[in-house]
Amino acid sequence: MPMRSCVTCRSPEEEHRFLKPKEAAWLKKHLDVKNVDEYLVCLAPLDDGAKQCRNVRRFYVERPFRVPLRLPEPE
Repeated sequence: MPMRSCVTCRSPEEEHRFLKPKEAAWLKKHLDVKNVDEYLVCLAPLDDGAKQCRNVRRFYVERPFRVPLRLPEPE
């Protein structure tokens, strides 16, 4: 998995992963697009370590949105 800096958690290098099916469905609906294969989600732990950053990005584009977009927490 690519290691790239995350603009939301401001970590120099964090692991990102491709979206799971439920996450992809949410992002498709949120962005009103048909394909989200090129999007990744940041796995950086937040302050307490129990939650992840969940900032969405496109492969090598650090700031694909004007305001950082985070996936909702899993249920």
